[in-house]
Amino acid sequence: MRSLLITALIYVFHVNVISSNAVFTNVAYSKPVTLSSEHGFFPGKNAVNGLLSDFTHTATEKLPWLRIDLGAQHIVHEIEVFARSDCCGNQLQDFYITVGENIHDMHFCGHFTGHASTGQRIAVFCPHNTVGRFVQLQIVSGNANVLTPAEVLVWGVHVQRKRTIH
Repeated sequence: MRSLLITALIYVFHVNVISSNAVFTNVAYSKPVTLSSEHGFFPGKNAVNGLLSDFTHTATEKLPWLRIDLGAQHIVHEIEVFARSDCCGNQLQDFYITVGENIHDMHFCGHFTGHASTGQRIAVFCPHNTVGRFVQLQIVSGNANVLTPAEVLVWGVHVQRKRTIH
């Protein structure tokens, strides 16, 4: 009788709203990274490996970008981007950060204007309740740019799916 009752229940899934006391973690750590292009031995995974001593590097192009697949939906609170610490901080310049549930539906999170300094930390805060699986950083000005961040941290919380029984 009990198993019959259980099979008769309907499960409805809904997004569990994250409370304001949620603890944000770096949800980008070791996640897959896609670059608009690659240059040399500086793959996209260097941007999410937790090391500030290496970096990723695109080829020279008009609007280079880096996209992180977080693997699941997250509320994204803040993105920190670190310029290279060895040199060339100015290569990190005039970029937008977008967040989306898929790569064809990205929404503006924030931007950085100007040229970074070598080793600079840039913090971009997303609007309240920005949710997405993908985070993209893209240089949006100039004709010949390279994108060479040392590290990109995405501070967020996994969107929990909770079962409710009706």
